Amino acid sequence: MHFRTGYPKVIRRLVKATVSGVLSGMIVTLPVRSADKLYVDYGVLGRQISVSSLETFATYGTIETELAPYLNQISPENRQELQRVLNTPLLALGDGIPEEIGNPFVLSQWLYSPIGEFVLATVGQLIQTEGHQNGRQAIRGAMVLAAADPAGLSLINILRFYPTNGVRLDLRQILAVSDAIRTNIEATDRLVKATIQQSVATAATEPTLDYQALPMLADVSRFEVVQQSLMLVDRDRNRTYPTDLYLPADLSAVPGPIPVMVFSHGYGETRTNPDAVAAARSLAANGFVVAVPEHIGSNAAYQDDLALGLNRESFDVMEFINRPLDIRFLLDTLEEKNKTDFQERLQLDRVGLVGYSFGGYTVLAAAGATVDVELLEQQCDLDADFVPDNVNIALLIQCRLLELQASPQVLQQLLDGSLADERIASVFALSPLSNLFGDKGMGNIQMPVVIVGGAYDIATPIVQEQLAAFQGLTVSEKYFYLAQNLSHTSALTRAILDLAYPRSGIVERFNASEQWLFNLMVTLLIAHGQVSLMGDETYTPYLTAAYVEAVSVEPTRLHLLRFLPPCLSRRPAQCVEN
Repeated sequence: MHFRTGYPKVIRRLVKATVSGVLSGMIVTLPVRSADKLYVDYGVLGRQISVSSLETFATYGTIETELAPYLNQISPENRQELQRVLNTPLLALGDGIPEEIGNPFVLSQWLYSPIGEFVLATVGQLIQTEGHQNGRQAIRGAMVLAAADPAGLSLINILRFYPTNGVRLDLRQILAVSDAIRTNIEATDRLVKATIQQSVATAATEPTLDYQALPMLADVSRFEVVQQSLMLVDRDRNRTYPTDLYLPADLSAVPGPIPVMVFSHGYGETRTNPDAVAAARSLAANGFVVAVPEHIGSNAAYQDDLALGLNRESFDVMEFINRPLDIRFLLDTLEEKNKTDFQERLQLDRVGLVGYSFGGYTVLAAAGATVDVELLEQQCDLDADFVPDNVNIALLIQCRLLELQASPQVLQQLLDGSLADERIASVFALSPLSNLFGDKGMGNIQMPVVIVGGAYDIATPIVQEQLAAFQGLTVSEKYFYLAQNLSHTSALTRAILDLAYPRSGIVERFNASEQWLFNLMVTLLIAHGQVSLMGDETYTPYLTAAYVEAVSVEPTRLHLLRFLPPCLSRRPAQCVEN
């Protein structure tokens, strides 16, 4: 695959306007049916509600006779909130919802992608057609038509455009999903409580130091920093991709071998993400050389092409292979440049990896983790009952790996550890996609590992992803950092905090502390790199529970585990101790 920087903006806008206009014109001429009845089934039992009564309630707040037995059971405040949720376009319900969801063409493209198909098939088990069939096709049609309608993509509008006479809700399965979600929430709550308790207890046993007096390494500028850009051409894979290097301007001022770190960006992200650039510059100012490659089959440009109809998927499934190989080829390139450009100063036999989200998967795979296909098959089985292990949004990406079963030789690389690179000496994985490795796969990593997770992460849930990954590690040098009240991104964090703690001011406190949390994470990254790559023990005070307990601030305090409490040492969702 060749690297594409993307079409020029003018061409992209022209294509987008053209296809959106064509689609809108087609929609206007389509015959529109509307669901008349909403059936709520529980086995052989069932109830029915007319969609018109729901429309009346959503539009005017009027409770007709058939709705009274249900809505009179809830408080006026909750009825008002229900009316708002029914009638408000999804984009207006809160922050963190992608704007593209309101564009009927972009929405259609995504719903026809492999991830969209998986979502529809899963939701279609819960929301069925009048004839008790999976509702995937009906839901897709209703969502696209609702998005194209002036009233927008609201729940009541989706019902208006549902293409069968009736909509069936399978209450038994909906309750199973609800139970699984509740179990996961309870397990997360137990994890947070156990982590805080153990981190505080461990901190009390560690050396008494003035940890707050330790310099915030993210703010330390020992060296001026410069950026260099490379275009890597891997002819064996027909893959060309850019990489940015951040390094001290005067390498002669850096004593001894120069440590190297490689950053792997997340799904739908780019190497130029401001946080990644800021972190890379901070490391370079502390004497590291940092390489940030662009993963061209799963970056922002690739997703843009999906929105324009130029791709049929949001990422290339070969990224499960190509991402770790991007790192390998980058290191090969740096070895050649080390001879010509760096006077062999780069320490390339002990390299550190840093990855966020899908990048977390990438660095764990490059460090030796292997995929547990049987576990993935169980969790991705659409016919299986809804249980805590398979009610996990992160599976939307991970289940696509099973497409590689059609190419056994390709899949074998994920199973036999051949993606591992012996030059890797440490891993720092933030909110990684990691459940697909299982205990056995994570046990293959034999180097220091840091895993970071947010307690409110709904994209890569901390119990099913980060805790499960930490649980499988067998190395002694392992660190599990939990951040209270933090989600997968800043926007999601604000949305969830606002929902969980309305009118409490917690979002404002998060905004005020966000930069401090970022600096703390970069400081930990620098300290772990100095210890694990350079063997510099003077940085070990940073690697303690006492340090994070002393310097963390509300509302996203960090806590550190070095080993799991007895309750959490079992499968996370089965943890029942208090």
